[in-house]
Amino acid sequence: MVSFRESPAALPPTMSWRDYCALPEVAAPALAGLSPAERVVAMQVAQGLSNREIAATLGKSEFTVKHQVSAILKKLGVPTRGRLIALLR
Repeated sequence: MVSFRESPAALPPTMSWRDYCALPEVAAPALAGLSPAERVVAMQVAQGLSNREIAATLGKSEFTVKHQVSAILKKLGVPTRGRLIALLR
């Protein structure tokens, strides 16, 4: 089993979430309930990137990323972005 720390957490700046989805599945129990797009955003949040930086990296709007981060927090039951980072590390 591969942990989140051992996964390819640092996505290249040109890798879209669709490209990421083509990679082999990463076994991270915390991410199991998330959509593929949410998993990529969660990985970027775990790196400490802002919504604006994530949006630029993935070619999404900042609003879309903000919505996905909110959905991730709700699905994983964590109240803050900081706790999400702690959960994923």
